Amino acid sequence: MSRTKKITTMNPIRHFTELQRQHPEFTESQLLNSNNKTTFTGKADVVVAGGGILGLCYAIHLKNISPDLKIEVFEKSPSPCQKIGESTLSPFSTFTTGDILPHNYLLRLFALKDGLQFYCVDQEGREVTAHDIGGLDISYQLDRRMSELFMTMWAQSLGINVYHGVSIDFDVSTVADPLADSLSKVNLNAEPRPFSAPKVLLKDSSNTIGTTVDARLVCDASGFSRRLTSKFGGREKFSGWNTDSYWTYFRPKDDSKVDDERLLGWNYPATKHLCFPEGWGWFIGLISWHHAPLANLMDMCAHLIKSAEAGVPADDLPSTRSLSETFGCPFERITSIGWAVRDDFKLPADLSAYGSGEGEQKFNFFKKRYPDIDKLLNENYELLPSYYESRTYFVKKGLSYRSPVVAGEGWLAVGNTAGFTNPLISPGINAGIAGSWRAANLTAAVLTAPVEDAKAAMTAAAKDHQEFMHDFAVPRLYKHNLLWYNSFRDHRLFEAGPRTLWSVTFEEVDDHYYGDERAKYTEADARWMLGSGLDSFQDLAAEILDVLDGNNGGAPPSEEEVQKVLAISTRTVQERTGRWRNQWGRWLRQYDENLQKVPGKKARNSGFLVEAKPCENCNYFVHNRTNMCPVCGDKVEWEAEAMM
Repeated sequence: MSRTKKITTMNPIRHFTELQRQHPEFTESQLLNSNNKTTFTGKADVVVAGGGILGLCYAIHLKNISPDLKIEVFEKSPSPCQKIGESTLSPFSTFTTGDILPHNYLLRLFALKDGLQFYCVDQEGREVTAHDIGGLDISYQLDRRMSELFMTMWAQSLGINVYHGVSIDFDVSTVADPLADSLSKVNLNAEPRPFSAPKVLLKDSSNTIGTTVDARLVCDASGFSRRLTSKFGGREKFSGWNTDSYWTYFRPKDDSKVDDERLLGWNYPATKHLCFPEGWGWFIGLISWHHAPLANLMDMCAHLIKSAEAGVPADDLPSTRSLSETFGCPFERITSIGWAVRDDFKLPADLSAYGSGEGEQKFNFFKKRYPDIDKLLNENYELLPSYYESRTYFVKKGLSYRSPVVAGEGWLAVGNTAGFTNPLISPGINAGIAGSWRAANLTAAVLTAPVEDAKAAMTAAAKDHQEFMHDFAVPRLYKHNLLWYNSFRDHRLFEAGPRTLWSVTFEEVDDHYYGDERAKYTEADARWMLGSGLDSFQDLAAEILDVLDGNNGGAPPSEEEVQKVLAISTRTVQERTGRWRNQWGRWLRQYDENLQKVPGKKARNSGFLVEAKPCENCNYFVHNRTNMCPVCGDKVEWEAEAMM
């Protein structure tokens, strides 16, 4: 972030609303594309297919480490829009802090998040078992329209051209078989280049740019449409059961009415997971900008970017409410709620009593199946009909897959185009950032290599990326999810499961989060992948899944199976807490330093890094690294020990 001079305020400029007034014929795409710094030439060093979060993160990191590269991003949507995948964790916030902006800038736009909370419920409504982890790092709950708009404009401010309303396809007829000769075979095209790249084909809805781009290397970040990876094979499904998802959006009522004893810590700004034998449900609180006009949002984002360039300290920025009023951008609190359920569970043949369409029927079936969930939604949340896209309920089936080929001559794939597992613990963004960050580093190494070494560099990069994404990242995340899902089948397994996972996945949590390395995203972050990347975790998962896994539809395990897993858990926790003496009591509400549950303990011990509390004025949550509420601007008082 440039800090050539330090000032405390920036006068608001209404450039895009004025441009829209002068040119009422402009589409949203034309308005967005007008913010590019250079004109379309038909040539680029790197072309990115897809303007979602992970494609933009790839482009931004690549530009930061190789500022002379010409990078162009093409997105088929006319403008950023709603998507699922709204929760983030420390990997994403570490990346954005190092490559984009610090927390307190971004918290003007996004809701604060601290940690994860889990609740296991049963059909009789008798018992709720709770787990949590938090206090480690600040992160965000993302309105995807706003997150992709802001990142688009941030990329444009760096000199990356981002085009909306432009669909992209590829001709791979001149590219060598990416798996032949260990990914080293190269076809030379007519140009004197050491390796070729897929031909980029464009279709611009506004007919203002050309139909092709001559690129040295391309990145497929096109998501589930898999514009390039689909040329090399269909989706690979994992053996066994898969998961389907059904979700919608609500407006929260009075959160204070939630039973905070039964649902321990419900009002805290963590991502909530309501777990049950067939799957789980997410509750993600968002700051929604859905009703704000695009031009107004662009002016607001541009103001924040100009403030960052001018070196305005985050605490001197206008509050969210002030920005909203200045730029005519209304915002509100909403909650994303959905279920991710096993497809080997047999639903009733007739679901007509639960609604009129598949999404509504299956959402309501699982809602009503569990009394605690039904009561929570009925009493504390108001459904928002047709909030997005004139639709109320959304469906996504067959969530887990991977692409067989994710790298080749002149190309790499990141994000959902490479593969996906499940929204549990938010791997789409948080583990996906690993692939984008590493792919950008590999791209830089290839494109800055001497001509005589470029072919070998491309071969090595493709092999590295294929092994990381296809062989390492996606299958390990998949096994992570299998382990979690099986822990939902019995309250005793759920009681043992998370603490066992914490003991293995956060080996040196105290040293890691208190160390200086959190300032920037690193290779260690990329290979950690929320713990899935650790061999010790994979060994544990294999041992437990050997007892529990199978196409059981979430049916209760046998008593013998439960006791075997509990024995594994006890052994593992004893070994890990003896080896790594983390102060677990400051990260977990109910547990002590040895990961043993303490009757009556309902708060984290002192010494955690992040704490949040509601602002007395606006009731939005504020973290303990600032004395000002980013939403309303009121001063917030903290005890001395909370200001870490």
